[in-house]
Amino acid sequence: IYNESFPKIITVARLDKRKGHEKILMSLKNLKVKFPKIKYVSVGFGEEQENLKKLSRELKIDNDVLFLDKIDEDLKNALVSVSNLFLMPTVFYKKSVEGFGISYIEAGSYGIGSIGGKHGGASDAIKHNETGLICDGTNLNSVYDAVNLFFDNDNYKRFGNGAKKFSEN
Repeated sequence: IYNESFPKIITVARLDKRKGHEKILMSLKNLKVKFPKIKYVSVGFGEEQENLKKLSRELKIDNDVLFLDKIDEDLKNALVSVSNLFLMPTVFYKKSVEGFGISYIEAGSYGIGSIGGKHGGASDAIKHNETGLICDGTNLNSVYDAVNLFFDNDNYKRFGNGAKKFSEN
């Protein structure tokens, strides 16, 4: 699925407004300039699925984005394990907020660092600048800048190592 892509970005989450998928797609459009071989895989389903697919077509990034909604656990784990970044910049939405964010820890167990939103429980599962980054998921520039910083100077390798150690605890 990823082939020769870089960076390989994944989200495993329900497709709803508070998970930040929309900002991910908008950031991807701009990140393609710096990372022409970027690939984003979204694993999950939900009420926003058709809206997100439409947005990826409108942004002309649909060749760089793959939505998988019903896959088995082995494939999901395989995709996470070969990715470079687990990205889920969560936000508050209609009084709904992300809880602890176990999916960040699960990604970390494969040595994959994460970027999460400052709203909700991401900061309990991501140690900023150690296992990944915390950004403002409501702000497109914040998401974009976080992804750039994540890959600057191969930071993603350091974050992945930190995430692996953190997940073991």
